[in-house]
Amino acid sequence: MQSHTLGIFYGISAFILWGALPLFWKQLTDIPPAAITAHRVVWSTFTLIIILAIRGRLPILLEKIKEPRTLIYSFLCGLLLITNWLIYVWAVSNNQVTSISLGYFLLPLIYIVIGYFLLKEEMSRLQMIAVAIAAVGVVVQGIGIGALPWPALSVATTFAIYGTIKKKTKTDGFSILTIELGLLTPFAIAYLYQQSKTGDQIWMDMSATSFSLIILTGLATISPLLFFTAAARRIPLNLLGMLQFIAPTGQFLIGILYYEEIINLTQVIAFSLIWIAIIIYSISRLKTPKSST
Repeated sequence: MQSHTLGIFYGISAFILWGALPLFWKQLTDIPPAAITAHRVVWSTFTLIIILAIRGRLPILLEKIKEPRTLIYSFLCGLLLITNWLIYVWAVSNNQVTSISLGYFLLPLIYIVIGYFLLKEEMSRLQMIAVAIAAVGVVVQGIGIGALPWPALSVATTFAIYGTIKKKTKTDGFSILTIELGLLTPFAIAYLYQQSKTGDQIWMDMSATSFSLIILTGLATISPLLFFTAAARRIPLNLLGMLQFIAPTGQFLIGILYYEEIINLTQVIAFSLIWIAIIIYSISRLKTPKSST
């Protein structure tokens, strides 16, 4: 199989997995969202260390740990990441999967706004139009639900800031992600220990199935990242950017068709506006390579 074709396969696999993850997190709704997030931190760190050991990259991890600047930025990024995870899991547990999909539809447009205001990146006319239409869509969504769609805005904003810091500091890869989560693992373990002392159920019904599901939170988190990393090495970023809409589309369909979440006409209009914004954004991305040559 050609490298480009393999890259597309990996990319589609990554975003299908991300799109389907609400099905997995729904299995853990007997546990409080904060406890699920703590488990996710612990078992993701454990999974990453195994992956690095298999790849023979633990020495790189040990070198990175010695850099104070890396530790500071990794701790900050880790806080943003687990905030994103906590809101995501809370939304899934509270039957707001469609709201989460809205957030990830908005994500690339929020990247544009952050890039424009913080990184002084240029914004094309088409991108300005896309952002404006998406903003109207968010307002309409707020009218439809009677409140600001804060889960959607929060997951999109926290992940966009996380991605921006990663881009600005040029830190990436599984070694850095291991540090980000590893720095927070002691806090996660302490939280889980405290919750168990207060009588909160952090292992569901204590069955083998429950233990397996909880331990698999690490693999569920890391697997899409493995596919995404493999795809990013083989296909252009603009193609990867187009494929990313598979994930929120999957989340939206799962929320509407499988969990039968109800959206009213105003929310349908809001989603339609945001999808129009995404189409305009996609056109702007397709035009970018031509204008730069």
